[in-house]
Amino acid sequence: NFQKIDYSFKMIDPMANLDAGVPGSSQGGEEKDIIDFMSLRYNLEKIDRMKSVMSIASGCVAGICGLTGLQGLVCFVALHFLVLVVVWTMKMKCSLHGYTRQSWWSYSTTNLQQSGLSFTLFWTLFYGLVYLY
Repeated sequence: NFQKIDYSFKMIDPMANLDAGVPGSSQGGEEKDIIDFMSLRYNLEKIDRMKSVMSIASGCVAGICGLTGLQGLVCFVALHFLVLVVVWTMKMKCSLHGYTRQSWWSYSTTNLQQSGLSFTLFWTLFYGLVYLY
């Protein structure tokens, strides 16, 4: 399970805004989020682990199904985004910023090369085991 990161507390840095006495400035500093870095790191590790397992499993599926060329690439991309959406809806309850500090682009492309290499390794392994031997 993911750990919800609490962003409800705000920390005000009084030294960040030295022109606090200037008319028009409502506060004497800028607000910053206080986050739990242990929960953030834990959540990112869980997401990376799920992406790795997903890429290995989808590589096995693509190899056993006999997909070659662009069919295998489409299988990887489709299953990759399917798993990302399922994790976002089921585990994160449609609140990406509540569990990570990532944007959607970063969430979907982080470790994409590592996932692609794992997919390719198991894709070729299972294709070779089923159809060549």
